[in-house]
Amino acid sequence: MKILLINPPDDLGSFLGRGKNFVPAFEPLGLLYISSVCKQRGHEVFVVDAFREELSLQQIKNTIVKMQPDVLGCTSFVSNGNVIYELGKWIKNEYPEIMVIFGNVHASVYAEAYLRNKCCDIVVHGEGEYTFSKIVETIEKKKNDFSVIPSISYLIDGKFITTCEHVVVEDISQLPLPDRDAVRQELYNLSSISNMPYAGKKNSVGKHMFASRGCPFSCTFCVVHNKRKQRCNSISNVVNEMEVLINKYRANYIFIMDPIFIANKQWVIGICKEIKRRGLDFKWGCEGHVNFIDQELVVEMESAGCYDMAFGIESGVQHILDNIQKGTRLDRIEESVKIVKKSTKIKVSGLFILGLPRETYRDIVQTINFAKRLPLDMAQFSVLSPYPGSPIFYELREKGEIDTGLREDGTLDTSVWLRYSAYISFTHNEPIWVTPGLTAHALKKLQKKALREFYFRPKQFFTQLRRVHPYQAWTMILTFLKTFF
Repeated sequence: MKILLINPPDDLGSFLGRGKNFVPAFEPLGLLYISSVCKQRGHEVFVVDAFREELSLQQIKNTIVKMQPDVLGCTSFVSNGNVIYELGKWIKNEYPEIMVIFGNVHASVYAEAYLRNKCCDIVVHGEGEYTFSKIVETIEKKKNDFSVIPSISYLIDGKFITTCEHVVVEDISQLPLPDRDAVRQELYNLSSISNMPYAGKKNSVGKHMFASRGCPFSCTFCVVHNKRKQRCNSISNVVNEMEVLINKYRANYIFIMDPIFIANKQWVIGICKEIKRRGLDFKWGCEGHVNFIDQELVVEMESAGCYDMAFGIESGVQHILDNIQKGTRLDRIEESVKIVKKSTKIKVSGLFILGLPRETYRDIVQTINFAKRLPLDMAQFSVLSPYPGSPIFYELREKGEIDTGLREDGTLDTSVWLRYSAYISFTHNEPIWVTPGLTAHALKKLQKKALREFYFRPKQFFTQLRRVHPYQAWTMILTFLKTFF
């Protein structure tokens, strides 16, 4: 069967303002995994990254008309939910024979609305590689019974059906490598002004990958909360993929996108030893967690090329951390950051969220001061967005405190989703929700205050300035002015 997978465009400028310049350009790996699995099973698959190619909705429509796929799959985020809403309605009106499948967290949350508004035929919940291929197999055999396929939603005679809870790929070592050749590789790289510590030289190549899936924690602001057990790929598979990225795609740097890469110490150490055994020379970074840090681990990581690690710190106030079920203590945060900085030269980034539930102005100022006290190399200060799929979103929806875009007549007002943005102060959009006791204006001012106070210290300022390549100086100046003032 002919399958077309689309990473839809979204207007980052509307969402993030100048903050879009901080976003790294990475391949849509979710779609590329699906592409690999479907190709293994003999299907003809095409992938269009309309986001990175900056295609208009009309250009995407032209591609569909020209290609005439049997099955079309779209990944969904809050940022492109409005695009797939319009695109799906157009496809089902003009080409009803094309099976349209939506996936990812946003589509899962709005599954019934998307289906009833005739935007798609099926919504896939959870990890979709094998689920998607089972749908294709069912269509190919000209069967109309999808009830045996787990973790999907669809309509039968107007009745909304969901087959079971979200499923995951339990043994991710069985997955093939993502089909990176399906997209134009020149579209993807790191910018020296991204929110990641690694800048490299002008011709450096940055890639990303997954080594594990799942997260053992249950932070209320996060959408990664199903099937919390971490599922690790085999050490040989992980390092094999690294080797492919280095040798085939010329990667100088690889960022491991796992929710918490370091949760299994012996597995991480095994990966580090294998990197060294093969003599691989590259830099890499990962998402860490303060609860898993010790000196032996970070020294081993650095010896294998680890360049940077990001910690989701969120707040400098203990009762706020407790309220969001972060599972960390302030003293442990300080201790872990100091262990990394005293034992290694690994760059450490701190990720903070402003405007968390029950947070006050004084709490946010305390968080800013906490960030400045830590020996961090970089810090990111985001305004809370209760993303659809997170526990906070469901709680606020239940209380009627958040506009989900769903209307009483069953229609969707997708313009509302523009207000779901973690970089809200870099645009003129109003936040979708503000914690009681604060205002949108106050949160925006506090975010800029945090950035100025953290980065305007002499050492920080000149460190960041040295990262910028001359050809990006003007972009950096404009970004700087819009995000810090």
